[in-house]
Amino acid sequence: MKIPIYRNTTYLLISILVVAAIVRLININQPFMDTFSWRQSSTAMMAENLYRRNWNIFYPEVSWDGPGPSYNGREFQTVTYITALLYTLLGQHDWVGRSVVVLFSLWGIFAFYQLVSRIWDRDRALMSAAILAIFPGNIYLDRSFLPDPAMVALVVTSFWMLIAYLQTDRWYYLLLATLFAIWGFLTKLPGLIIGIPMLYTIFVVLGHRGLLRPKKLIVIGVAAISILLPVIAYYLWARHLALTYPPYHFAGSGNWLWDSQLREWWQQKYFFPKLYNIIYNWLWTYPIMLLVAIGLFLPPHYKLPTPESEEQSSNVAVPVPGMFHWWILAFAIYYFIGAQQLVANPSNLNIINPAAAALAGNGLIALASFAKRVGGSSSALALITAILLIISGIGYKQLNTWCYYPWAKDGYELGIALQQITQPSDLVVTIANRGGGDPVAIYYSQRRGWVFPPESYQGSIRQNRVNWREKIKEDTLILLLKDLIIQGADWMGIVKYDNNQIAKDNPKLVAYIQKTLELYQETPNWVIYRIPPKLKTTQR
Repeated sequence: MKIPIYRNTTYLLISILVVAAIVRLININQPFMDTFSWRQSSTAMMAENLYRRNWNIFYPEVSWDGPGPSYNGREFQTVTYITALLYTLLGQHDWVGRSVVVLFSLWGIFAFYQLVSRIWDRDRALMSAAILAIFPGNIYLDRSFLPDPAMVALVVTSFWMLIAYLQTDRWYYLLLATLFAIWGFLTKLPGLIIGIPMLYTIFVVLGHRGLLRPKKLIVIGVAAISILLPVIAYYLWARHLALTYPPYHFAGSGNWLWDSQLREWWQQKYFFPKLYNIIYNWLWTYPIMLLVAIGLFLPPHYKLPTPESEEQSSNVAVPVPGMFHWWILAFAIYYFIGAQQLVANPSNLNIINPAAAALAGNGLIALASFAKRVGGSSSALALITAILLIISGIGYKQLNTWCYYPWAKDGYELGIALQQITQPSDLVVTIANRGGGDPVAIYYSQRRGWVFPPESYQGSIRQNRVNWREKIKEDTLILLLKDLIIQGADWMGIVKYDNNQIAKDNPKLVAYIQKTLELYQETPNWVIYRIPPKLKTTQR
């Protein structure tokens, strides 16, 4: 059922994109001290090291594992490389990296509108794009210096191009779909789950058009192989880097089903309570959860296409009502093997947001159609406006509570203090707000050094890996610190103990630090110690 507000889709789409830009650019210059401080700081380090040390995009490098080189096995550096290039023009500022991600996200909303309009209709495309624009989790992730929003934008564009090819048989659409898929999957590997709804769509559209023939499938198969070969080659290279260079870090490793026993995951209730908390509190919030539920069980209604409408890209040439259901199914498979990874690194959940937005948009259209039948067009418009305002209001409140809050402010301030008192060649050791693994203080110190405990180490301890999620014995922590002193650490900065779980849980370690190192500077929130040169010689 048509609702009158969709008469001029171009202006409405522009308005949606403007609103999306505004809500993503709020406080764009915020330092990386929000919920994802640890991941954003690592991303920022890779951009900084591209800019200041090595422009080779195939060698992503962090600064939190000593003097280096500290190459990581990471995703293809789409976001960081573009950011590093912009640093040469604009200088190194936090807002530059955030802005690159925002631009990708705006393109992603536009591509998402085009995708939905091709398989559903303009009404649902506009509503879905509007919801994606004000999606709480999307707003937060789309302003975070992370590769996930760029990946989502690229794979959605690839999907749009694929459907255009399936509907029109124009070869350049298939070429563009292939190129965007390669770029998207390289930018972040979880984008591969989009292959399942893509496969479903291929069979539905070609079957509807009577083109489900070997020749057509071979052409698409060649395109698929062309996509997978460079992606596999790159991630084999990334694995090589992770096995060759300290800190021997391969992004996402250790959190998958094959890294643990299924019994351990069942004891954690398969991480569903944690997933629910993330979705309920900030990623979606309950209004969107309700709309998604409605959209799941109320399939869209289609107008039969006419010859004229077949020529318009925004009209449905071939209905694909279950495409986003298959997207949800693909995510469910991903969750089955990577539940711990998804709840430990919630930015990976961004790949499910377009499907959720489409289903929520379908649910909103269903409610508006009912309101129109009951009270006319004005009632439908009022209902749509009210629901969008409720989503925006609740989302903004939850984002301020859960995401924008400066959880790592003390670590950020500690890094600034270290920058002021140290020399560029000094090596620092830091324990930031949440303890092991958060490199925010090292990034803002503009120095190299180690998070504590370090992810990899050498010296007097036989092991060479640390699992930051597991408790480490105090004697081991003291040996780790001695090992870093041997490797040349000059300073140690610690966020004060009430906001630092490692320090709170290890009084013996704290006593060793206070006894052995020289207190240099102290505030109510952090403390800085100088490592005496004589101690380095003694330790060696």
